[in-house]
Amino acid sequence: MKQSRNPFLYPLSLLYGAGVGLRNFLFNQGILKEQSYQIPIICVGNITVGGTGKTPHVELLISILRSRHRIAVISRGYGRKSRGLCEVTLDSTVSEVGDEPKQIKLKYPEVRFIVDGNRRRAIRHLFSLAPQDRPDVILLDDGFQHRYVHPSFSILLIDAQRELHDDELLPIGGLREPATARYRADCIILTKCPHDMPPITLRIMQRNLDLYAHQEIFFSRISYQQPRAVRTLLGDTGSPLPKDALIIALSGIASPGLFFTYLGERYELIDQFVYPDHHQFRPKDFTAISERWQELCEQYSGHPVYIVCTEKDAVRFTDSLGELPEALVKQLYFLPIETQILYKPQEFRDMICKAANSLPPSLQGLR
Repeated sequence: MKQSRNPFLYPLSLLYGAGVGLRNFLFNQGILKEQSYQIPIICVGNITVGGTGKTPHVELLISILRSRHRIAVISRGYGRKSRGLCEVTLDSTVSEVGDEPKQIKLKYPEVRFIVDGNRRRAIRHLFSLAPQDRPDVILLDDGFQHRYVHPSFSILLIDAQRELHDDELLPIGGLREPATARYRADCIILTKCPHDMPPITLRIMQRNLDLYAHQEIFFSRISYQQPRAVRTLLGDTGSPLPKDALIIALSGIASPGLFFTYLGERYELIDQFVYPDHHQFRPKDFTAISERWQELCEQYSGHPVYIVCTEKDAVRFTDSLGELPEALVKQLYFLPIETQILYKPQEFRDMICKAANSLPPSLQGLR
């Protein structure tokens, strides 16, 4: 998906590509060193700007492995205001650790979660823990381009609506690396597939990727769950969202199209707020949201008006519910999501379970 055809951007794209190509060359030649570890490390990442669904896919891996493994997740904690290594707890704020780490921790409190831009330091920290606390598998969130750590298994996510062959390098397009970087992955998942995508389209997309024989390919889609009150994330109770609800949709994610479509098909969508991905809500945002909600409550007198946000936005709201009127907080809901693997879910589970028990080839036999 080309973002611009401005001819003045092409030289910048060439320079960017040269820089990325040089960096990958230095890693491939061993001049820049990749570090392997004697623990299974499963990397989940992408090579494009914008949302491909990394967080829901990391949550999917956790749900598969949690009953048999002690899991740790490492992320850089995008958007946090803190620096250095930080361990995520249930009391951590979004500003301290980032919205996605907090979201995962709320769902899976038993999983150890470290945020640190220096993944090697984070791994050293995990190795320094007492044996009973040390993980036996690490999930590397958004680590595909962080080549200083060599994963034992690498998963590349590609948005099915933004195929690599139809994209270009930044700033002309949305690619952070050339499309050939896909050959570093052990598994590729085409994400956000429409529910009604015909099988022939899936076969064409698979053919366009032109993968090696050893590379696995899967297709996934987003599955929305029943809306929940945001207060339930803090342990409070909440009522189900009425089926005939009047709603204001609120999104601060990279690709909100599916979110708005889903809500519009099931509820009466009367307005929407759109913010950038990882948006940090400020008092002026809460004022604007509150004022618009009150206007619509008056306009639709006698019919309650609800606000429904994304799951990631709900996590951000948990730090600031006190800045919203109590009456609005009661009407604030979010739409939980899960990732579903299409066609071969058991094969995918088996692959992940095997990866969670395997070291990189260079270290096999040393465990």
